[in-house]
Amino acid sequence: MLPDVRIPVSLAVLLEGFRPCFTAPSFRTFRALVVGMLAGTGRRTVCGMLVGAGLSALWPHDRAHRFFARATWSPDRVGLAAARLASWTASSRPGR
Repeated sequence: MLPDVRIPVSLAVLLEGFRPCFTAPSFRTFRALVVGMLAGTGRRTVCGMLVGAGLSALWPHDRAHRFFARATWSPDRVGLAAARLASWTASSRPGR
């Protein structure tokens, strides 16, 4: 089994809302790519996201590329999950 990326608990909780959109292996890859996108300081490419997540020397790059090319997931479901998260975040702000 390939090593997993370490994710702050607060981010892991937010990303759990996306779990139903993916298979278990795809969700692990999704989480790693999100962390890499947020932590990366370079370009937001697939390879750049692996570097940002600290996984470029640990994971084969084709794993991340395969996520976008062949993995079973629905961009529509991910978009709806993101909308639910944005709505929940906005409604849970103090003063609302």
